[in-house]
Amino acid sequence: MTNKIVKSITLFTLGMVLLNACNRTTDNDNVLKIGFINPMTGELAQYGEAVKRGVDLALEEVNKNKLLKNATTLEIILEDSKGETKTAINSLQKLINVDEVKYVIGDISSTVTLAMLPITEQNNIFLFSPGAASPKLTNAGKLFARNWPSNNEEANSAAEYTFNDLAFSEAIIVYVNNDWGLGLQENFKNKFTQLGGKIISNEIYEYESKDFKTLILKIKSLNAHCIYLAGNQVEMGNFMKQLRENKIYLTVIANTSFLVEQCLKLAGTAANGVIVPTPAYNSQDTSQVIKNFYNAIKNKYNIEPSLAEANGYEAVMLTVEAINKVGNDPIKVAEYIRNLKNHTGAGGLVSFTNGDVSMRNEFKIIKNGIAETIR
Repeated sequence: MTNKIVKSITLFTLGMVLLNACNRTTDNDNVLKIGFINPMTGELAQYGEAVKRGVDLALEEVNKNKLLKNATTLEIILEDSKGETKTAINSLQKLINVDEVKYVIGDISSTVTLAMLPITEQNNIFLFSPGAASPKLTNAGKLFARNWPSNNEEANSAAEYTFNDLAFSEAIIVYVNNDWGLGLQENFKNKFTQLGGKIISNEIYEYESKDFKTLILKIKSLNAHCIYLAGNQVEMGNFMKQLRENKIYLTVIANTSFLVEQCLKLAGTAANGVIVPTPAYNSQDTSQVIKNFYNAIKNKYNIEPSLAEANGYEAVMLTVEAINKVGNDPIKVAEYIRNLKNHTGAGGLVSFTNGDVSMRNEFKIIKNGIAETIR
């Protein structure tokens, strides 16, 4: 083969590579990538699956109805955090450096979200959490928002209900050793003692614990009116089962994760009588947005939507709305969402203040595996 032919082939090949590269750039300009770091395996997987259902529905609706301006297609890149900080950080680095995302939804774990936040802030990435509730996240970053309320609201209302409505003045706190549990414990303790109550004992256990025999023996030796239980669903299900097996019938006030089906199944009849404060959410609300969301989730998954599905859905839809309003700039998107007022979405009417959302709490009691509203 002559040098002239070789050069011609080389130039032709180079030209095709450049042409393909230009075409890829054009295509990529019409794709908006959002990272999604979410626990699909591990202790928090059932909750993560619920959030994913909402995210998937939003993705489908955005692309089907062409809700993004300029004929832009939405792509959501899912990474399984497993509820683990190290795994989530590796996933985040990949999303930033390889996928070049400017927006990340996640995580539902407060500990994971707190670990990701310095990285997203440093890289001007907008981070939107559909579930992290630690008070440590309040004012923790200028490019962060969450549509699950800080657990100080839930724990405060639990303390008030325990002291005022149940008339219990002496409590034992049992909580998981992570940012979620620590935040709930601290806020319950502060509010309960402020009201005039007394904390008999603070009992901490490690994340993903399954055996509570030693802790329960200690509780048996203490004289208290009730237990405030702050943990994750699998842990709390096992704790309640073992507590009742040991014939301890103290009233238990738990956190909202107790309502997850996995927890109720693990606890079985031991769940009966447990009282749970939870952000008020009515999937049967007459608002057209909520009705449409309810029907879409029901048709797609044949389930009743929870606030977890609604928050996953809204994390996507609010980000899309903000981009359409202020442009594809994560700093401007963060500014738009962090102080958005009177927004009616799938989760109801909400307002944000510096990235935090506030919602009214309601109280439920477990009867025969079903959560019934008390007030």
